[in-house]
Amino acid sequence: MKLQDYVRNKPILETDRLLLRPLKYDDAADLKEWLGDKSLYQYWGKRPGKSDLNPELLFQKKERPTKSFHWGIVHKKDDKVIGEMWVYLIENDRMAKVAFRLSPIYQGNGLMIEALTEVVIFCFEKTELQRLWSDVHVLNIASYRTLEKTGFKREGHIRDGKMVNTYCDYYLYGMTKADYSDNIDRRLSVFEVSSVCSVSIDAFCF
Repeated sequence: MKLQDYVRNKPILETDRLLLRPLKYDDAADLKEWLGDKSLYQYWGKRPGKSDLNPELLFQKKERPTKSFHWGIVHKKDDKVIGEMWVYLIENDRMAKVAFRLSPIYQGNGLMIEALTEVVIFCFEKTELQRLWSDVHVLNIASYRTLEKTGFKREGHIRDGKMVNTYCDYYLYGMTKADYSDNIDRRLSVFEVSSVCSVSIDAFCF
């Protein structure tokens, strides 16, 4: 499929613990529980806006058809919207930026790695995108480790540059479709080696 195919019908992505789906008005209560948390904006590049403090405002304007994606991250067990994921700033249907944030209560459990991995798979297998990128404050260790564990490579260090509305030092991360394919090949190789080792050990035990 092409990005154009998703302009009006956004996909729902699913992992073991999460659903990624478009946000709806009924999600405002869940969002309000964590979007106002000041810790989320320490490295976000701007202070919380009106819609961050009052999530119901997000749904007052009718959304225009777009190739960009904005998912709410739903924790299936708790049935709550606990985060957000964006794929946006799409250029020539070839390159896009990713951004994400997660409720502080749910951080530290690998949930964002799980969500971002699914988004990367979708982008490279279900659209024509060839490159994903992101920027992250140099002190935002949790976020850049999430990117690295998902397969993104650090491509640059911008000193005293502008990130959203803040001047700071930040890293640039990127992943190409070729990187993604290489990552899959390496994982398959590791799996094959593990399988061979397992068979050998089992045979030895007999």
